[in-house]
Amino acid sequence: MIKVCFVVSSLVNEGPVNVMYNIIRYIDFSAFEVSVVTLIPERENSRMEEFRQFPISIHQLTEKRHLNPVQMFRQLKKCIMAIKPDMLHAHCPRSLYLMCFLPKRFKRVYTIHIYPGLQQEVLYGKLKGKLVVWLNHFFTHRTDLPVGCAESISALYKQHKGWDIKSIPNGSSLPVWKSDDKQKKQLRAKLRFKDNVAYFIFIGRFSKEKNPDVLIKAFTQLNNPAIGLVMLGNGPMYEDLQPYESENILLPGFTTQVYDYLIASDYYISASEVEGLANTLLESMTVGLPVLLSDIPSHGEVLSKMSREVGYIINQNDVNDIIEKTKRILRFVDKTEAATEIKNVFKTYYTAEKMSGSYQTAYIDLYRDCCLPGNIQ
Repeated sequence: MIKVCFVVSSLVNEGPVNVMYNIIRYIDFSAFEVSVVTLIPERENSRMEEFRQFPISIHQLTEKRHLNPVQMFRQLKKCIMAIKPDMLHAHCPRSLYLMCFLPKRFKRVYTIHIYPGLQQEVLYGKLKGKLVVWLNHFFTHRTDLPVGCAESISALYKQHKGWDIKSIPNGSSLPVWKSDDKQKKQLRAKLRFKDNVAYFIFIGRFSKEKNPDVLIKAFTQLNNPAIGLVMLGNGPMYEDLQPYESENILLPGFTTQVYDYLIASDYYISASEVEGLANTLLESMTVGLPVLLSDIPSHGEVLSKMSREVGYIINQNDVNDIIEKTKRILRFVDKTEAATEIKNVFKTYYTAEKMSGSYQTAYIDLYRDCCLPGNIQ
């Protein structure tokens, strides 16, 4: 049995943790012994209880107070030495950095959820952000198996660093919706969607790199009573943008009813400057929503899999282009045909079960190469 230990800051309900959850959800527990180590206290939107439903061991280095980096590493090393895993799998920069200081006999896997760059500068400021980018590259290059969560991430590493990075695309575990008109109508009434309004749905963090303000500006200028915008999520820009809520621009905030909102909506929209392979986009594909997507590599990657027109790339910094593409998708994209194509592509490339299977194969290959007797370095 191969012992895999996942290391992550916390089990907060966000993209990297959701990817980790789906890997574990579909893992073969007869072949893998799984443990999870968290580094900081949990927050309100933690998925801890959901993880506890699996036959795994969970170790929290701290439940109440934050540890300084030295304390954190000492606690982590003590915990890992007790677990004695064959390999460690990190899912955030903090866990990546600390993991690389542990003994080399623990093989290191790291999922790269986004190519380092703009997001780090937005989160940490320009100077500190550049340092974080450098550290990410430095430690990523020292792992045994870095994995890009999208083909486009691996391509960026090849282009800018000359590194060959394995790609395992993210996957969603949401069921493929069976296009029930009655259910859609009921959910629209429950969520107070207007009849005869085509709703575009944004799901994500309200922060600068996601451009929620640009979307609100575009739909405000569009000023069409037959077109609506629903924006799910929270973040540093949420309170500043809340006053722009109107009859056709809805800002419900953070919700666990994402699937219901997707079913009730008509189109998916993202104006993000950076994404790895957004879970929210994959979730929208389970419902078959036609898309307006920002001009970034991962969005182009998904659209390249389609054999028919299912949406358009938008210039995420050009309000006029967003308005024009919004009008165009309503006129020219057949929603029924697009939904069929989108769901088929999802089932072929982006299910959580497929993603987990690819990771399990990668673990086995790494174990055979590095961890079997006679191969230990």
